[in-house]
Amino acid sequence: MACNDGNVDIPEFNFSSVAVNDCGALVLYKINENETLIIELSGQNIDDTFLFQEHDSEVFSLVENGSSTVIYRTLDAKPTASYFCQNVPPTTPLIINEWNGSGTLTINTILTIDDKDTVDEDPNDPLDTDGDGIRNFKDWDDDGDGILTKDEDLDGDNNPTNDDTDGDSIPNYLDNDDDGDGVLTIDESITNDNDSDGIVDYLDADTTLPPETRNLAPNQYQEIYESTFIIEQLKLNNANGNDAAIQFDSFDYGLVTKVKTIP
Repeated sequence: MACNDGNVDIPEFNFSSVAVNDCGALVLYKINENETLIIELSGQNIDDTFLFQEHDSEVFSLVENGSSTVIYRTLDAKPTASYFCQNVPPTTPLIINEWNGSGTLTINTILTIDDKDTVDEDPNDPLDTDGDGIRNFKDWDDDGDGILTKDEDLDGDNNPTNDDTDGDSIPNYLDNDDDGDGVLTIDESITNDNDSDGIVDYLDADTTLPPETRNLAPNQYQEIYESTFIIEQLKLNNANGNDAAIQFDSFDYGLVTKVKTIP
């Protein structure tokens, strides 16, 4: 970092540990007490869905007073989100000093899938155990037995891969007949112990009662988008007529995480 303070004192400009907030993809902002660092973006590929898409080195040219730019402000009080996210910005807090910036912004967004089943699954694996058209890595009930994969962890180690009630080398979360009695798990009770031996029916090979069919829960998973923002050759010039400048060869603006639940 380099500073040329001219006729004005430049504040600490410490945003390294400050979270990135956003008003959609068009406005990103960081608040450090009475200091703010704002990125405004514009372009054909920028809208409210931008942060919910994978991006590999999406580049924006930031120009002073341009449609895509970066702005550093010091204010007379700490602002709230409404300062940034209204069509017409409020008149308070008042701007004490403003630096308009330029640079090259690169955005990288990585998508991960989390089906909340606590099993580490490869998104490139085509395996669909229950044949429901939903691959295991985003299927929260991998074997389609009406019991969520995370709930097939019987020993409490938060790892369903270790639980195999009938000893057939197929863990319960991939086995549609957990107790191996020839009656599908989805047709056996997960709460009743009808022979009073201390084992619920779907885990008890000795239970021979008529089926008790349950409905499958609609599948649900999360798409997690993590976007990193790096500004190369960041230069901020004081807009109040002074010679003050703030410069970085490379500035890590931070990370934005967005989560979409499907469906």
